Amino acid sequence: MENLTNKNEGLKIVRDFKAPKNLVFQAFSTAEAFAEWWGPAGMQMTMKHFDFREGGKVHYKLDAGGQTMWGLFKYGKITPPDVVEYVSSFSDEDGNVCKSPFPMDFPLEIFNRMTLEENNGVTTLTLQGHPIGATAEQETIYYAMIENMQGGFAGTFNQLDVYLAKVQS
Repeated sequence: MENLTNKNEGLKIVRDFKAPKNLVFQAFSTAEAFAEWWGPAGMQMTMKHFDFREGGKVHYKLDAGGQTMWGLFKYGKITPPDVVEYVSSFSDEDGNVCKSPFPMDFPLEIFNRMTLEENNGVTTLTLQGHPIGATAEQETIYYAMIENMQGGFAGTFNQLDVYLAKVQS
């Protein structure tokens, strides 16, 4: 996995998966697949709402060791099976955007653009993200947290690797 970051572009993660592009896209676009692998390793996911379409949203809960976090994706452009754009946020149980559960003033909304490209049965996923509508202080915290976010996505994408291997066997 290659991680490339530049303050002008925000978070950038490039990861190869040994699976066809349509299958990788399906892992993001269906509730059953998404719930099986999304989130930090060791956290149990509960899907509250899943509407994968332009203008749709996903609302989910993650639980582990007495800690509960809610997350929200609001989808923008979706071009199957090549591009998914969404805004991610922490949320409350009702799906309202809220502050991070961590003791820091993290941006409320992050714009994410995921692209998929396939070559000889290997799909390269590129995920880029940056804060939107954030204060200067929130942006500073976001950019300081990029290495931690890369580690978190590495664990999540390891789970996606396991899921993709399972559904291909």
